[in-house]
Amino acid sequence: MKKIFLYAYDHVNLGDDLFIETIVNRYPDTEFYFWTDNENKKVFQEQMNLKIIDQDSGKIKLLNKIRPSLVARYKVGIQKKCDAQVYIGGSIFMEYPTWKNIVSWWDYQSKLLPFFVLGANFGPYHTEEYRSEMDKVYAKLSDICFRDTYSKKLFKDNENVRQAPDILFSYQMPKIPKKKKQIFVSIISCEHRNLKGLTEEEYIIKMSHLINEFCREKYQIILASFCEEEGDLLVAKKIKNHIKDASNIEILSYDGQNRKNFLERMSESSYIIATRFHAMILGMVAKIPVYPVIYSDKTKNVLEDIHFKGNYADLRDSRTLTYESAKDNLIANYVVDVDKLKKDSSQHFMKLDKILK
Repeated sequence: MKKIFLYAYDHVNLGDDLFIETIVNRYPDTEFYFWTDNENKKVFQEQMNLKIIDQDSGKIKLLNKIRPSLVARYKVGIQKKCDAQVYIGGSIFMEYPTWKNIVSWWDYQSKLLPFFVLGANFGPYHTEEYRSEMDKVYAKLSDICFRDTYSKKLFKDNENVRQAPDILFSYQMPKIPKKKKQIFVSIISCEHRNLKGLTEEEYIIKMSHLINEFCREKYQIILASFCEEEGDLLVAKKIKNHIKDASNIEILSYDGQNRKNFLERMSESSYIIATRFHAMILGMVAKIPVYPVIYSDKTKNVLEDIHFKGNYADLRDSRTLTYESAKDNLIANYVVDVDKLKKDSSQHFMKLDKILK
């Protein structure tokens, strides 16, 4: 049986958890080793070929107490028993002040084992030096497949770099033909992202006004938190508290163990207001009209790639977030045709398939 050492964002975030579910289910005859905390045993209890290595276990705590370097050696020992490493994730190449340490990590890992990177986008970045150093890293990888054309073009001369539509375009959403008069609204915390041009309070007021107008039209509203740790749930509660009559407003929080119900509630809705990137993608996959509320270029770049023709708002220019703009995609029943995107998104796994299938 082949073995893969897996890297992914492990903080109970719906989009990233679906990434993990997708890759592990795609290769049922492969064992995946995931260095994370014990909480994720509950999150991925149905993925029997995913082996959780509890970084807080008694054994690892003991090794750390004896000598911290023993933990690193123990981890490398597990990695060397694997056939390859995979990092599956979205915004994993943002430039930080400590980027030289990050480049060193990638450089070391790429020498340890064949390394595949799937589903990512590049940036935001601020210096050509960082981009250039990552270009050298990408040349050493076994494969890197970005999810947007913008990222690929930054490394157009690097033969290792590929591009395919976001991995979750191929996710099987629940099929619920009869939609409810219900709007699914994904929320983010502006403070968590240090958004320029819009404070958290302004975002709450704007979203409250927009939601209140849909309430007047007798829509049921679901305020959805994709990741509690990143502040979604707290902001959802603040928005609900900001509305005088919240009788038809429900808060739905992803907790790692309610994926099926969460996606069903999304699929039964007649409209998606998507601040979260993957709320937009999953809404399109479910063939539901979507109103994207973007907060970074990663979403804008994908909208350009898929030739999105509907309205969208950009939180970096808060004037664009209005009820008048938000209702248009619903009135027009504008649904994105994702059939080709669904097929093409599987190209992320093209090179990994060669060693695991």
